[in-house]
Amino acid sequence: MTLLAVAVITWIIWVVVGKTLRPVADIRTRVSEITVSDLRLRVPEPPHDDEIGQLARAVNHTLARLEEAVEYQRHFASLVSHELRTPITALQTRLDEAVLYPDQVDTRETIAASLSIAGRLRAVIDDMLMFTRLRTASAPSPEPVDLGVVINDELLTTCRDVPVFTHVEGDVKVLGSGSQLIGVLNNLVVNAQRHANTRVEVSAARLDGHVVVSVTDDGDGIAPCDRERIFKPFVRLDDGRRKDPNGTGLGLAISRATAVAHHGTLQVEDSPRGARFVLRLPAMEPKHPRPPSSGHGTEAPDLDPW
Repeated sequence: MTLLAVAVITWIIWVVVGKTLRPVADIRTRVSEITVSDLRLRVPEPPHDDEIGQLARAVNHTLARLEEAVEYQRHFASLVSHELRTPITALQTRLDEAVLYPDQVDTRETIAASLSIAGRLRAVIDDMLMFTRLRTASAPSPEPVDLGVVINDELLTTCRDVPVFTHVEGDVKVLGSGSQLIGVLNNLVVNAQRHANTRVEVSAARLDGHVVVSVTDDGDGIAPCDRERIFKPFVRLDDGRRKDPNGTGLGLAISRATAVAHHGTLQVEDSPRGARFVLRLPAMEPKHPRPPSSGHGTEAPDLDPW
C-alpha cells in the first residue's frame, strides 16, 4: 500500500468519525451551557434514530423533568413563605404589643393567642415535611393492609357529630404502608364529616384488579372546576376556610401524594349529592396454592392464603 493510499484512508476515516461524533460534540457543548437558573435549553436531536439520537432524546427528556421539578420547588417555596408569613406576622404583632404596652395588654390572652399561632405554625411545618417526604422519598416497604379492617375499626374512632356508614364488599387487601393509608382514609372521612349535613358513607370493593374506596358526604359538593385544584398544596376553598379555619391546606395534597406513592389515584368523581372522593389502589393478589408434592412424604398444607 502506497503512502498516498494510507493518507487517503486516514482522511476518509477522520471525516467519517468526525461526522459521526459531531452530534456528540454539539450535545456536550449545549449541556455545558445549561445551568440551574435556566433549564429551558435543550440539546440538538439528530434526525436519525440511532444511538446518538436516542441519547439526545433521553437527555432532553431528563432536562424537561428536571425543569419541571425545579419549577415546582420554586413554586412550593413561594407558597410556603406566604403561608408562614401570615401567622409569623400575627405572632410578632402580639408579642410586640405585649412588650411595648405591658399595662394595656392582657398577658394571659396574649400567651394563649401566641400558643395557638405557634400550634398552627407547627402543624403547617409538620404537614410540609410529610408532603415533601412523600414526593421525594423512596416507596415504603410494602406490607399487607386490609382496608376493610381499617374502615370498620380504625375509621369508626373518628366519628364526630356526623355518623359514618360503612360497607365493605369482598377482599380489599392491598400492599403498602398501613400508617400512611390509615392517614389518607382518616383525612378523607374527617373532611367529609366537616362538610356533610347528616351522614358520611364509606364503601370499599375490589374492581378490575384494584381496591376502590369511596368516601361520600351529603353536603354542598365541589364544583367541577375545583375538583383538581383542591389537591394542590395550600389551596383551600372558601367553604373549607369557614368550616376549618385552622386547617393547613395540605391534607388533600398529602392524601394524593400518598396514593401516588402506592401506585394509586385519588380524585373527586360525580355524585348525586355532596362530594365523592374515590381512592384506587392496586389490589393484593392472593398466593396460588403450591402443587402437591411428588415425593412419598406428606407435605404440610399452606394455611396462609396470602
